Amino acid sequence: MNVVLYRGLIALLLLFASTANAGSCVVLMYHHFSDTKPKSTSVSPELFEQHLQYLQDNHFKVLKLKTMLAHLKEGTLPNKCVVLTADDAYQSIAENAYPLLEKYQMPMSVFVATEPMDKKYPAMMSWQKMRDIQGEIMQFYNHTSTHSHLLDLNKEQVKVKITQAQNRLEQQLGKREKILAYPYGEASLAILNQVKNMGYSAFGQHSGVVSETSNRQNLPRFPMATRYAKMSSFKTKVNALPMPIKAKTTNPIFTQNPPTLTLEFSKPLNKYQQNNFNCFASGGVNMTWEGNQSVAITANNPLDYRRNKYNCTMPSGQKGRYYWYSVQWVNLKIKEQ
Repeated sequence: MNVVLYRGLIALLLLFASTANAGSCVVLMYHHFSDTKPKSTSVSPELFEQHLQYLQDNHFKVLKLKTMLAHLKEGTLPNKCVVLTADDAYQSIAENAYPLLEKYQMPMSVFVATEPMDKKYPAMMSWQKMRDIQGEIMQFYNHTSTHSHLLDLNKEQVKVKITQAQNRLEQQLGKREKILAYPYGEASLAILNQVKNMGYSAFGQHSGVVSETSNRQNLPRFPMATRYAKMSSFKTKVNALPMPIKAKTTNPIFTQNPPTLTLEFSKPLNKYQQNNFNCFASGGVNMTWEGNQSVAITANNPLDYRRNKYNCTMPSGQKGRYYWYSVQWVNLKIKEQ
């Protein structure tokens, strides 16, 4: 390759990367912290400490969730921004994660489905335990009252589930921001709009990086469990960058199976970027380009689970850093097993 052309390509990649890097943050999602709990949602305490040690050693800025959202609103997210979250308020969060978070002085936000606490389920933290540990290290937010599939409910029922949980959180733990995580990461466009009108920021369970183009009612989080929590995968995720695309809200409820995802990039891609843009789904995908700034992605096979994902990545030009974008599709014809 001509030296001048090569240098120009590298400069363009770095310019693209620096643009995407400005104002972005990686949010991680955990559940259990245990060597014995269900492997599909567990991270061992030993591995979790390796995560925290890596963040500390590499000078990541681990922010409270509410602090990150304030920076996002103001357009002032710092470089190397990370937020730690956990869903469902299991006992193992208090027993195994909290001491490590205290050791490294890193905050975590936990999303709470309130009815299990009221019913005193033994696997969950008690209200008293949450009162004891909430503060600079640990904060608690809304995961609805019953952890129901919101897509199975009508508009009024959705409102009740969210409002009941917010009221119980404030009664037990004090006033708090309106921040929600959808159970199972499931929501429709109608629910996204409803949650917005109720004044909430909200998170799903699809991978990706929070940025100014993210929908504030469907913010991405990288799941941390099984092989996805291993250190090699963890390093890739916390160093990820937002895919440089124009702001887009995709309807996660599809009628055509398999569904098509269309992405429009904020700038035309060069040949290297276009050739190294990859998307993944069960059974593979077909990608159809319209010029060098728009691509349509369709899975090769019908989506046969209730929840299915398209994950897309592209090298950023910075060593070990990839652009990332994901959509979680929901097939309403399939009921949860």
